[in-house]
Amino acid sequence: MRGKASLRNGEDSLLNFSYPVRYQPINQMGSVSVIIVAAGRGKRTGIQKQWVTVDSKPLVAYSLQAFEEHPLVQTIYLGVDKDHLREGREVLSRWAPGKGASMYPGGERRQDTVWKGLRLLDEKCTLVGIHDGARPLTSSHLIHRVIQKAQDKGAAIPVLSLRDTVKEVEKDQTIRTLQRERLRVAQTPQFFQREIIVEAYKRALQEGREATDDATLVEAMGHPVWWVEGEETNFKVTYPQDLERIRVMLECPIKAGFGYDVHPLVKGRRLILGGVEIPHEKGLQGHSDADVLCHAVVDALLGAGGLKDIGTHFPDSSPYYKDRSSLEFLRDVAHLLQARNLEIVHIDATLVLEKPKIAPYRKEMEQRIAQALSIPTQRINIKATTTEGLGFTGRGEGIAAHTIATLRKRYIRNW
Repeated sequence: MRGKASLRNGEDSLLNFSYPVRYQPINQMGSVSVIIVAAGRGKRTGIQKQWVTVDSKPLVAYSLQAFEEHPLVQTIYLGVDKDHLREGREVLSRWAPGKGASMYPGGERRQDTVWKGLRLLDEKCTLVGIHDGARPLTSSHLIHRVIQKAQDKGAAIPVLSLRDTVKEVEKDQTIRTLQRERLRVAQTPQFFQREIIVEAYKRALQEGREATDDATLVEAMGHPVWWVEGEETNFKVTYPQDLERIRVMLECPIKAGFGYDVHPLVKGRRLILGGVEIPHEKGLQGHSDADVLCHAVVDALLGAGGLKDIGTHFPDSSPYYKDRSSLEFLRDVAHLLQARNLEIVHIDATLVLEKPKIAPYRKEMEQRIAQALSIPTQRINIKATTTEGLGFTGRGEGIAAHTIATLRKRYIRNW
């Protein structure tokens, strides 16, 4: 039996394969191509997530890069919506410069976009992968395992086992409990011998069949689809919370900064450390209150946030900062971090001095700094040490402070 069907734009030569389709043995393999589908309109998220920038590049670029770097893939085709043709050309040339074969306008449905990609395949292509552009964490290991299975069996997909009990529901009532041992969640990339997937799409066109994944169409024509174990991190960004999760995983979630400051001890000045006035025969010299501890904390926080240094924000050449409390510096820095959705995780500080003793004032210093930064006191740890009489601190000429601050990124929905 042979079948032909006409597409909306006329007859296509790919429709002339015969039934039944036979996959090629592994030793007859030609080249491997991948179609990345990125033409979705984002109906469920309200945003086209494949174009959202994560860590300085659009989400779809991660998918392109994964296949660009895989040694078994020769060519990549990218299907995008008509409103992102320019962006599509840019990401293909930048993130798949060696294997990017074509960027093309996709169709109304995912199925239409895949079919258009199938029609563009190079004649040497014998194995085709189809991948969601909004699935950015696909590993090289997973790609390799699916390709190997598809080469051997003709059709292969990655799947995940279900952890929770699965219910079939109708309106607000559960109907039955399904046997999760026999159920799996399908992922991409899905790989197929070219003749198999083209035939599956041809029959779908002829019979008006729709499917949410490509393996469904292959199964519908009676061809077995084999599976390999998928990966939890290979999830598709579908809902806003998925995008937040991806950002946390792709962008550095924890940032650290180091702060160091030193001020000389002189007579006639108050000694302020951590916002606490400590009785002593000498105080620290400086343009502000010279709180060496707060200054080191400020520098560490600015460093972790990528915000330059204390001199940039609070220059000692400005009369405005003359004799100003360094706790106010901390409040200003806290606002800067909050504006960038950065949360203070922990601050660890060490004062280096011979005297006075810090232990009686440690708790109050931690409280003052925590209050200025609007964080729990438990997130601050202050220590003190001596240099056993060595150096300028050992001679009582000054006090130094070392600080390490850690921040984490907090994400908010901005659509």
